Amino acid sequence: MNNLSDNKKNLREEYRRRRDAFHSQLDPATKGLAFRRPPSPLAKLIEQSEVIALYSAMGSEAPTARLAEYCIEIGKIIAFPVVTGDSPLEFRQVDNIELLETGYQNISEPGADCPVVTPDLIITPMIAFDRSMGRLGQGKGHYDRTFENYPKATRIGLAWSVQEADNIPMQAHDVTLEMIVTESEIIQRVEMTS
Repeated sequence: MNNLSDNKKNLREEYRRRRDAFHSQLDPATKGLAFRRPPSPLAKLIEQSEVIALYSAMGSEAPTARLAEYCIEIGKIIAFPVVTGDSPLEFRQVDNIELLETGYQNISEPGADCPVVTPDLIITPMIAFDRSMGRLGQGKGHYDRTFENYPKATRIGLAWSVQEADNIPMQAHDVTLEMIVTESEIIQRVEMTS
């Protein structure tokens, strides 16, 4: 393993611990309210999009269930990813998050009968992020390949504030985000704010 890979592996371990510790200290009411309604800049992007791709939060990841409910309430199509080997993620439409079933690595995903859709907006999980819009994922490259496959889709990261790192080491295949939303802040690319 090279130094960059070692560095990323160490960052993943450290920021998983931070995220888990932070999440375990939140009271149930706070967990239930977190990310319930999108802040204004994200709400505007959702409003301008037809198909919103979300993820099924696992463990201490920033939750998406309330955001999915919000999108459905305002008439948006929601989709969740399906892992198809080393290919980019495939997004399938669901009308209700209750339709998700256990899939790859016990992650909830849409069944094979759910239609494949093309997202306008992709909301992604992460282990850590930095102010340069770098994202550290699980290390399998699923989302980086997916972002390359959907170049017109806006890329949004959802995370807890404790997941912010000083610097995420980036490789040529790593794709940056356009906005990061935490429970306490919105970080945007400069060109998105003008």
